[in-house]
Amino acid sequence: MQKVFSCVGMIAIVLMLWTSCGTKDQASQKKNGLSAESSLFSKRDCVDEAKGACAGFIVSYPIFSGHDSVLVKALNQSVQEFIVSAVGGNGQLPFAVALDSASQQFFEMFRADVKERPEMALEYTTELKDTIPFLNSRVATVQMDGYSYTGGAHGNPFTMLVSYDLTKEAKPLEITDLISDTTAVKPALEKAYKLSKGLQETDPLSEVVYAEIKQIPLPAQIAIVANGVVFFYNAYEIAPYAVGSSAVLLTWEQLGPLADKNKWL
Repeated sequence: MQKVFSCVGMIAIVLMLWTSCGTKDQASQKKNGLSAESSLFSKRDCVDEAKGACAGFIVSYPIFSGHDSVLVKALNQSVQEFIVSAVGGNGQLPFAVALDSASQQFFEMFRADVKERPEMALEYTTELKDTIPFLNSRVATVQMDGYSYTGGAHGNPFTMLVSYDLTKEAKPLEITDLISDTTAVKPALEKAYKLSKGLQETDPLSEVVYAEIKQIPLPAQIAIVANGVVFFYNAYEIAPYAVGSSAVLLTWEQLGPLADKNKWL
């Protein structure tokens, strides 16, 4: 497990600021009575352990608890749906069954590959690790840092983010819920993205994205943290693997009228 977590270590360092920002909301958390603890689902399958021909399926996920049982149930259900979609599971099944089914599908793929290439010592991995970067009486943000390896030159680290509106039965928030004008935010986002890659504002965007991208697009992963809104680009989303993933924070001050800070804090 240590080997896998080291592959997402750089992402964890980048995101550390987000998590630390949530500490000042502890009083709000206590007032709301909402807290979270991690739970672990872990399975391993080996064809030949001595040769390293094994596969691991490891998912740690948050379980929320609190005084409001209706809210807690809705939040946990939303998070579980999020987790199941992240591992390609069947959302129609109960959560534990869906995780087990997804692990079995992963192991079947692993065994088929070993059968096809018996001369190779393969160690396949699917892993998700949860953190809660932000939690108050209005919003819960869940972050899942993942790593997948199914053969090839390198594995695939990735991050998934979602914020839940606790005032609306834990509804997952879309970008249009957070940003009033998704076109107007792009110049600030592009500037921050360039800076995150060590470029100047006037440097061409093409240095750190695919050639066909002329204006930075909005990412699939966006969430609320204490200091503002985080936009996260996974590897391959807008740039080659060598460019890496990118965590871009636009503070409430930078967002100005494009985001309603008082609605969430």
